[in-house]
Amino acid sequence: MNGITIPEFDRNNWPLPNEYLLELGRIAAMWANLESSLDIAISKFTGAEGVIDMKHLILIKHYSFPQKLDMLSSLCEYLLPDYPQLKIYPDTLEDLRKAQKSRNRYLHNGMSLNEETGNVEMVIASARGKLKTAVEIVTIDVLKSIPVEINSALRSLHYLVTGKQIPPIWESRIGT
Repeated sequence: MNGITIPEFDRNNWPLPNEYLLELGRIAAMWANLESSLDIAISKFTGAEGVIDMKHLILIKHYSFPQKLDMLSSLCEYLLPDYPQLKIYPDTLEDLRKAQKSRNRYLHNGMSLNEETGNVEMVIASARGKLKTAVEIVTIDVLKSIPVEINSALRSLHYLVTGKQIPPIWESRIGT
């Protein structure tokens, strides 16, 4: 491997209950797919041939997600006269921003199990102009809703780029 010795110990429910870790991993994996799809969309809207132009990718990878959303918005607005189907882009941007906000909330704040209550708690801190802190109980259902939001944003982006609706995974896997 890479020369790192990994200690052997029971990783079960470490550092959070396994069901929480599974959902946090799902959020991270879904987010990576969404961001890659956004990179491809920007590349396509800038004239890339094929799936993605490596020169475009080199540039796009250096931008933050909000900057990529600004790029997508500007490109859609610029291309709108020739591609009127892009008129839905504000809705797609809203879906992408909503997914980003949810993802950031749960992946950028620390969580721990409160042994006394059995609840998973998240410490939230903001220091924009004034320090604000809070402790919030995180339920597994809340975490399960975030990949659904991310999937919705991904499907919205797909529709914007291709004009084709794709069903959510929970509809396409019915009966399987």
